[in-house]
Amino acid sequence: MIISYLLSGDFETALINLFVLLFVVVCINPIHEYAHALAAYKLGDNTAKSMGRLTVNPLASFDLFGTLMFLLVGIGWAKPVPINPRNFKKVPQKAGMVITAAAGPLSNLIVAFISALVVGAVEKFAPVGNVTEYISLAFVMLVQINVLLAVFNLIPLPPLDGSRIAAGILPDKIYFKLFKYDNIIRNALMGFLLLSMLLNRFGIDLLFPMRWLESAIAKGMLQLSFLIFGIQ
Repeated sequence: MIISYLLSGDFETALINLFVLLFVVVCINPIHEYAHALAAYKLGDNTAKSMGRLTVNPLASFDLFGTLMFLLVGIGWAKPVPINPRNFKKVPQKAGMVITAAAGPLSNLIVAFISALVVGAVEKFAPVGNVTEYISLAFVMLVQINVLLAVFNLIPLPPLDGSRIAAGILPDKIYFKLFKYDNIIRNALMGFLLLSMLLNRFGIDLLFPMRWLESAIAKGMLQLSFLIFGIQ
């Protein structure tokens, strides 16, 4: 998180983290939303395409508050892609909701693994030096952030992708009871993220379970990359 690096006086890492987060906002978030739109389009729903959302144009998916949360907390979001499950023709509506919702986090995991491969390639073939170290660190951060986004988005709470996956799995009766409180849950989630940012300054990490899972997955990807490139 940029603020943590700044408070610790690690300005170089803070700057690298800022560039990585901006790259996520400009490139990774649009890929995430494009994955949702593409999955829906392949299943027969043209809603996103008709609204110009079947694109990786960052302006189409830009969300100001979500971007600010990226910079402040290290976790944020883009403008959600509109999807109409009634238009799904190739699968049942619930199955389509699960597939389209899971497409976004899956795209993050794919980008994370590609980034891990870049780290392995840089460590294997690039000459030793500060530039190599900075490039490697940037792609390690990219692995971590993409895995964190995938984990975060799979939480079954609105407005996250996990809530749409839950909608496709849970019985309608339970689902509709839960989503009667949609706005309350959304606001509580935003408040929780802001509270986690404040408490993090005092060494209290409310997001520890999620970060622990992210760390385990990211380390696994990096270890696999090193194994592929024969790095001990």
